[in-house]
Amino acid sequence: MSEKQRLFIGLAVPDDVRRQLLMRLDGWRERFAFARWAHPDDWHITLHFIGETDADRIPAIVRALDESAAGARPFDVELRGLGTFGPPARPAVLHVLPAGRLEPLRALHAALGSALAQAIGFQPDARPYRPHLTLARKYAGAAPWNPASAAAETFGASWTARDACLFRSRLGHSPMYEILHRAPFGE
Repeated sequence: MSEKQRLFIGLAVPDDVRRQLLMRLDGWRERFAFARWAHPDDWHITLHFIGETDADRIPAIVRALDESAAGARPFDVELRGLGTFGPPARPAVLHVLPAGRLEPLRALHAALGSALAQAIGFQPDARPYRPHLTLARKYAGAAPWNPASAAAETFGASWTARDACLFRSRLGHSPMYEILHRAPFGE
């Protein structure tokens, strides 16, 4: 049995988009009382959370990722506005919402789920795929959350996704996520 790694696959946020979001981060932190804010270098859009995995399975995961990515074409990712997950009065997650055409992202998610199932017996999450970029966790405000405050945030940031990444979580580190492999999309 080899060492365990906590793994997921997602889209890394490019530096120029990260800078655009960073310009708003201090204001969001002041207005939105969440207990834990993600390190900006950890911002990403998850495709599949794999979880604790034997390190000797990483080559099979990389092959499945490479195969799925090669079948995808570069696509635009647009970020527009904020949303939450969890109980309406005390949300668990504050996130940035992707907008526009989500079909290429959903198709990549589906292809990757199938490839991982074949490669390592991965069981994709049964819940519908809801792409997002997590900003913060655990609402800690004294008053119940007001969803209108997040809905009022309007902004735009976009990029052309050209690859998908295998990430490793390094619990207790900041930033916590490390890219192990980048799989380019087909052209």
